Amino acid sequence: MAKSIYQSAIMLNMNSRLFINALAGVTDEQANHRISDHNNPLKWMATHTVWARYNTCAMLGKPVAKNPYEGMFENFRPFNDADKYPSMEEVRNEWNKASALLKEALESVTEEHLAADCPLKSPIGDNSFGGTIAFLTQHESYDIGQIAFLKKYHTKEAMKY
Repeated sequence: MAKSIYQSAIMLNMNSRLFINALAGVTDEQANHRISDHNNPLKWMATHTVWARYNTCAMLGKPVAKNPYEGMFENFRPFNDADKYPSMEEVRNEWNKASALLKEALESVTEEHLAADCPLKSPIGDNSFGGTIAFLTQHESYDIGQIAFLKKYHTKEAMKY
């Protein structure tokens, strides 16, 4: 593993487990529920997080043949009641696939790739692929925190570490 990606890798590895824990006990009915008309439902958050993890794999040089949620979130596309979101079981299955691909990507990415300029400019001021991965790691953690909040709201149980 490239030394410069190590800290992001350990956080992403922890997130692999926390995402599944944040979905534990949440039903599809609960996941579809919006707590207000200006909040995303848990199902949107979870699907978005899987979509983003597949994009992180691509940034590391290991794109999936086709992101199963391509077209659902590009250009900051918000929640839409008319969209069809997958079941929570499908979301968990895709997360596990994305997590296995991410593990491979983290193990094989080179320092040269991580230092190269990334076309996606993150807000942290480091426009390298490594900097963008650091930002995406923080963003993924933030998303999982929101999912955990909604899990507790719906199930009355906190996410377990």
